[in-house]
Amino acid sequence: MPLQPKTLAILGIDDHGKVAAEIAQRNGYEVYFFDDQHPQQQKCGHWQVVGTEQDLINHGNKYDEIFVALSHNKRRDVKLTQFKNLGFNIATLISKDATVSNFCEIGVGAMIVANACINYGTKIGEGTIINTGANIDHSCTIDAFVHVSPGVNIAAEVNVGNYCWIGIGSNLIHQINIGHTVITGAGAVILNDVPSEVTVVGCPAHIVRRK
Repeated sequence: MPLQPKTLAILGIDDHGKVAAEIAQRNGYEVYFFDDQHPQQQKCGHWQVVGTEQDLINHGNKYDEIFVALSHNKRRDVKLTQFKNLGFNIATLISKDATVSNFCEIGVGAMIVANACINYGTKIGEGTIINTGANIDHSCTIDAFVHVSPGVNIAAEVNVGNYCWIGIGSNLIHQINIGHTVITGAGAVILNDVPSEVTVVGCPAHIVRRK
């Protein structure tokens, strides 16, 4: 008899959830969505929305794994931590079209999207998103609940702190340190260390906002 597909419950029905669902489906999961817009919202893309967040809390143990598909970094942390503490199995989603070294560490709840490349010895924290076509060279540490946007290039031995949003097309030279909760503007070229809780833009990148 053929094996039954693993079931995956996804929390969150924005477009980020649709990307997660397609990765999961291609990896052999049967996918179901949960969101507080249910029952008004019955579909998320090609997939069924079958309940609210509370329904997932109440009945999530019927699914093999769950995935928190919330694009906001800190909200993703809150919900992933909540469900992990409730004892649910948290999925990690890696696209079949990504290139990921066998010698990387990928944290629970992370998502690696198509055409991303992650090289030897790099560590990706839990709940982190490595988006389409992002390149992360060897021996980097990308901490928890970071979003590395499409087309980002991160050179070797770079450290990126929790909750950062590395904007689309940003470039980070080797051996620099980015603090926590940093936003980099689209196309920023980052040549020096960046302190926590700032926004940087430009080429070379400079601080335009402090929290």
